[in-house]
Amino acid sequence: MSFDTFPELETLCQTPLPPAIRNVLMEYPEALRRAARADDGSDAEGFVSEAELLADPAEVLRINREVRIDSILDPEGREFRWPPTFVVIGETGDGDYYCIDAAGEREGVFQFRHHAVEFESVADSMDEFIELLVECFITGIDAEEIEEEDEEEFEEDDDEFEDAADEEVLEEE
Repeated sequence: MSFDTFPELETLCQTPLPPAIRNVLMEYPEALRRAARADDGSDAEGFVSEAELLADPAEVLRINREVRIDSILDPEGREFRWPPTFVVIGETGDGDYYCIDAAGEREGVFQFRHHAVEFESVADSMDEFIELLVECFITGIDAEEIEEEDEEEFEEDDDEFEDAADEEVLEEE
């Protein structure tokens, strides 16, 4: 990312960019730059660097300006405006965005689901998000397989979460 783009993006987001995103934008992972989005490995659907994790500084700035232009209505009819400190770093191709909270109030990488008008955590850090993209687009692991593994892991950890919830209830009483 060119140095003149950082100040513009920081002004737009009303906060300095975190080092993790600065590093990715200045030294974009070469493997992702060449990773094709199509299932057959062709470049028919473009590259990861053009969608899921944007490599072009002009595109990062453009998409962040775009999400801030208008408000949208959530499913209950309430007006939603893009949170000022959330920085779009990519998109799914289906109208959803990948973003981070530059203010650091919420850690990790999130997917903004435009139909539900909600944010969902997809990775605990930028490094984990990059690993996820490498798994999905370079090593060929299907995203559905990852979701199934996560569900199995979650089911194994259910007891742990139930115990923690029970402890919280007891503390409140």
